[in-house]
Amino acid sequence: MKNLFSRILLIFVITTSFAQNIEKSEQIKFVQLTDLHVSVGNENDFLLQDIVKEINNSDFEFAVVTGDLTNRGADDELKQVHSILSKLKIPYYVISGNHETNWSESAGLTYKKIFGEDRFVFSKGDYLFIGFPCGPYMKMGDGFVKHEDVLWLDKTLKDNLKNNNKKVLNFAHYPLDNSVSNYKEVLSVLEKYPTVATFCGHGHTLRKYDFSGLSGIMGTSITSLDGKTKSYNQVIISKDSISIYQKEIDKSAVFRFSVPSKPSKIVIPKDSLAMQSPYIKDIASIYSLPAFDKKSVYFTNSIGEIKSINLKNKALNWKTETGNSIYFSPIIVKNNLVIGTIEGNLVGFDTQSGKQKWTIPVGGVLVGSPIAENNKIYTASSTAFICADAVSGKTIWQNNLPASYSQGTPLIQGDKIIFGVWDSYVYCLDKNTGKLIWKWNNGNDKQILYSAGNVNMVSTKNRLYFVTPQRFLTILDIETGKTLLRTQKWKIRESMGKSQDGKWFYGKTMDGLLLRLPLSDDLELTEENLVNQSKVLDLKLGYEHNPAAILENKNKIYVGSRKGEVLIVDASKFEIIKQINLGSSSVNGFTIDDKGQVWASLIEGGIYLLN
Repeated sequence: MKNLFSRILLIFVITTSFAQNIEKSEQIKFVQLTDLHVSVGNENDFLLQDIVKEINNSDFEFAVVTGDLTNRGADDELKQVHSILSKLKIPYYVISGNHETNWSESAGLTYKKIFGEDRFVFSKGDYLFIGFPCGPYMKMGDGFVKHEDVLWLDKTLKDNLKNNNKKVLNFAHYPLDNSVSNYKEVLSVLEKYPTVATFCGHGHTLRKYDFSGLSGIMGTSITSLDGKTKSYNQVIISKDSISIYQKEIDKSAVFRFSVPSKPSKIVIPKDSLAMQSPYIKDIASIYSLPAFDKKSVYFTNSIGEIKSINLKNKALNWKTETGNSIYFSPIIVKNNLVIGTIEGNLVGFDTQSGKQKWTIPVGGVLVGSPIAENNKIYTASSTAFICADAVSGKTIWQNNLPASYSQGTPLIQGDKIIFGVWDSYVYCLDKNTGKLIWKWNNGNDKQILYSAGNVNMVSTKNRLYFVTPQRFLTILDIETGKTLLRTQKWKIRESMGKSQDGKWFYGKTMDGLLLRLPLSDDLELTEENLVNQSKVLDLKLGYEHNPAAILENKNKIYVGSRKGEVLIVDASKFEIIKQINLGSSSVNGFTIDDKGQVWASLIEGGIYLLN
């Protein structure tokens, strides 16, 4: 009897040990790093190096980095992060965050060269791991998953889940909620497959979420918001759950929470607003304004295509592929379509055939909106401001003064051309020679994120008006660059414009208000007087940061939002005429065609006729 009991006990111990070994072997252990915010030599630079050393001495199998590797997306920052991560002894997978895509000095080229494709997919155990970027790209905006990335996500999941029972873990920098304009479109893809959870960053705080039924895990940044905690995220997947641990340097990991390892039941909220259909819907995202002649519309997209579409029958006239995203707004000068590339080339094409006619290697990156006058085109790269003959492709003059890129449309006033750059400066050049007349900044050349780099300035004969992300309205003497007035009375970030008759300044505040001020050289410039002369209209948009320039045409004011809305305001009565819902993504701005009709483009790849 005693021997029988011993045998049963031995079998139980062996079975239990075997079961434990099975359970242990089924575990997947990985590290999530997010919101690294490395600048060369800053505290996070050395902290990340210590984290990598600690990971190398652990038994974790791989690492996933969910964006915001850097502070400014600068080339030296990207190279430094890559150098540190390359010391990991385990595989690692990287996607970008808004700090890589929004303020990138190379418009994303350096990231692409260093890290390769900004997506990943791989299998481990019973799971398929998949990640993609969320932007925003080269301008202030909400997160947005490019249309081509949504298509890639669907196709990749479909192809990789054929004939197997694997479950899906998704990775993105942004939470899949209202932080991402087209989150419903992304969720509609993930809903089709056995998606267990989505991992994100961006919020800098370790937290559990429910994204329309999908389990959400936001990882902690390596430095907490209050700066007191230095940690990263450890993830252990077992048969029944996914457990999340917070790991401080040189301390034991602390369990924080878990989510089930079974597929989530996603229930996508329904849209209640009626949307206007686009006149043209592209296969990729669009980040610039279209150009028009009498018969065709010309536009560029995020996969590097330049397209000409017949306005009457919407047939493709021609298409040219460049290979990288284009953010430059095309312009037409005497049957020449001029495009700027992020490789730093200004290129002229024949509008009828699409044949390339000339190229000017300007250098830097070209991501702005040019202006033309008397067959001359004026535009800024990140290393030079150039005046070129748009017909012959010959450089007339070039001034190598910008220290960053410029996105707003330059302003021509008399013999001067004025533009803002993401190097903290506003520059005024002689239009005929390119010679610097004056430059201005707010007294702080270190805080480049306060630059007027994406602002369409306006002026009277003697005064220049502009706003910046610092939320100041600034008025300068146009001859000298001397500051006449700066006020923070209204929280205007970047979106501004002027009336068709030149009598009014318009600005959209971050509270969703439309401000109107008189444009006059005779106006007494005090804050009190400006307030007394002002008029404010509530557009009922709420929090709003879309940078699109405001347009007035035929007594109608057009204002775009970050959520695809266009507000049309009666310029005389200063009252809302109507709101048009175009889509879910940010409005790039407005263009007037040869017939005087107003058009808009949206990041999601739509071009809309508004009249």
